[in-house]
Amino acid sequence: MPRTVIVLTTPTLKVATTQAGLTAGTAYECQVTSAVITTDAPMNTIPATGCAGASQSPGAAAFALEIAWLQDWTASPGGGLSGLAWAQKGKKMWVLLTPDPTGAPTVKAEGEVWMVAGQFGGNFGDGSAATANATWPFTGTPAITPATLLAADEAAADERESVDA
Repeated sequence: MPRTVIVLTTPTLKVATTQAGLTAGTAYECQVTSAVITTDAPMNTIPATGCAGASQSPGAAAFALEIAWLQDWTASPGGGLSGLAWAQKGKKMWVLLTPDPTGAPTVKAEGEVWMVAGQFGGNFGDGSAATANATWPFTGTPAITPATLLAADEAAADERESVDA
């Protein structure tokens, strides 16, 4: 298999109150500096007994969107992503992350998250941009859609299979 590199030069990130709303959801990628879906697989400890020592078993994985952005409290309407995160904190929202809409438009991650507000303010006097970050936990497992073959790719794959047979 050849090497594959994904470069996030034109990603998109949409946020909406419903899953259906993601189609026309507000896009925030011009403010976002990083958006990464992370996972945590906690381990459960099974205590020792008189017959066996302590052991561990994996628990259910938890997923979150680790997001960082430029604070945009003055953006219209409603204070941009900073205002949205503040207004919707503690509520469920839907997100759609497309890392490369031009080169791989079918590769996406979508899911429902718990909204968490980011920071307000920043460093004084050094000329740096005010940034914010937050962890938005998913309510379940996000749906990640890998690349789909285009019709031409499918035909080429079928041809390779018939030659190999």
